[in-house]
Amino acid sequence: MLGVTSRPIRTFNTTGTLKNFGRFDRRTFWLVSACAALVLAAVVGVPQWLAREARLETLRLHVAEIARLAATVVDGDLHRRLLDPSKHTPELHEHVLEPLAGLRSAVPELVNVYSLVERDGEAYFVLVPQTAAKPETNQDEQTFKMEPFRPSGVALDANWLERIIAGEAYVFPGFRQEGGVYVLTGHAPIYDSQGHQSGFVGVDFDVHQYLAQEASFKPIWIGSLAAALTCAFLIGYLAARHPTAAGAKLAQLPATTRDDLTSLLNRSGALAAMKNALKVRASSYAFLLIDVDDIKKVNNTQGHAAGDEVLCQVAEAMRTSVRETDVCARLGGDEFLIFAAGCDTDAATEIARRVLGKLYSAERDGSAPSLGVSIGICVAGKSNASFDTLYGRADQALSRAKASGKNRFAIYDDSADA
Repeated sequence: MLGVTSRPIRTFNTTGTLKNFGRFDRRTFWLVSACAALVLAAVVGVPQWLAREARLETLRLHVAEIARLAATVVDGDLHRRLLDPSKHTPELHEHVLEPLAGLRSAVPELVNVYSLVERDGEAYFVLVPQTAAKPETNQDEQTFKMEPFRPSGVALDANWLERIIAGEAYVFPGFRQEGGVYVLTGHAPIYDSQGHQSGFVGVDFDVHQYLAQEASFKPIWIGSLAAALTCAFLIGYLAARHPTAAGAKLAQLPATTRDDLTSLLNRSGALAAMKNALKVRASSYAFLLIDVDDIKKVNNTQGHAAGDEVLCQVAEAMRTSVRETDVCARLGGDEFLIFAAGCDTDAATEIARRVLGKLYSAERDGSAPSLGVSIGICVAGKSNASFDTLYGRADQALSRAKASGKNRFAIYDDSADA
């Protein structure tokens, strides 16, 4: 074995070092915030939208009922006479219109009440509202010309006249302006005494009160949406910061990076500690792979408690043979490692001798079951100082140590590997 110069060895107390997860994850923030905003906006907005649609539908049903009521106050037989140019007179016109005028006075929201008739797919005024042009009458020929009904500002269904002729009370799909106010227009068929249609009535219902009510709901809707967006951003922030909290808690839980039996670092803790150790520039790095000899025999003959005592004894020998900056770990089972930055071959063999010497002394004193360990040593520069590379080379040296009789160490040799 190689001779070495003795150097002071300090007691080692390893602590696991985890990566700092404290960065604020902007991508998580925006992604989670967007998803939360969509969900919360739906939770807040959909019920309000449904409530608004329900209020609008209630208004439309109300206008339809008023249109039906207006149609019932019109004398259908007299209304049919108005369609005959030879029988149409201003007196008859006023007489038939009078019940509608009374209805308009009884319902303040009615802006206009009038009647129409369908001719060749188009609607024409019969009983004329105050805002429409009255039919042009030629007193000599006793004929009149009806004005077409062409509402502006609203898109009607293509079959709206057919629906009225079929007996339906039709309400316009939207509001329109009439005489400077917004109205919702509804139509209902007029029937004569024989049950035949003689036209249809129209009502323009003032929706000022409805629009004012809807305007009062707007601040509530905006406030609810703003609250939902605020909650969405808060959820996104908490999600983006969660890795920080999780990382901080993980760093405070040594049990997650330490072996329960020996209190050494476990494999994940060793990887993290090596990563931090490699950040420090050094001329060389030593990797010692330690394997307990015949641990299975101890378990079989003396019991697993004795085997556990052997493992603890190896861990203690390692702890007291290295510096505070060196890494000691139990990789699993009976396999251990020591990683030392700034450690050359001489220093690495000194560590191996110390571990072997302490275990030999413990056996001689009778304080532990009979044991021995084989050690594989690999020393490399910065370019080769990765866990996989160092582990593979140290494992080759460990195999040679076992093949040479166990309870000894061997050093990885590039020429031997070649």
